[in-house]
Amino acid sequence: MTKEKVQQIGDEPKKNVQPDEGAVTLKDLVEKNIKWSQVIYEQNRGIKRRLTLLLVGGYLKLLLIVVPLILAFIYLPPLLKDLFAQYSSLLGGLSGASNGGQLDVGSILNQVSPDQIQQIMKTLGQ
Repeated sequence: MTKEKVQQIGDEPKKNVQPDEGAVTLKDLVEKNIKWSQVIYEQNRGIKRRLTLLLVGGYLKLLLIVVPLILAFIYLPPLLKDLFAQYSSLLGGLSGASNGGQLDVGSILNQVSPDQIQQIMKTLGQ
């Protein structure tokens, strides 16, 4: 602190104190102590308010992250199940759609006639 601020609050240089002046000086010291205590109390109230707001803000941030994840975990699987059901009906003609996306090459080759295989071999041979 600067000297000006200390003197502004009421500090005075020490003097030779008479017994009558000692009581007045003690009273002044108590008053200064009360003033400083009030200033410190106001600062502490402001700090407490800021800390409370930071705590509430932290919980709100946590809720903004966790709540959508929980809701997605609850509501997204049935929605995805319906979505996959719609697309599987569109892809129902393919044999791979029922096998979880894997194509059954053997069933495709069984559906091809030997004449078609010879025609493909001639095309590839050129």
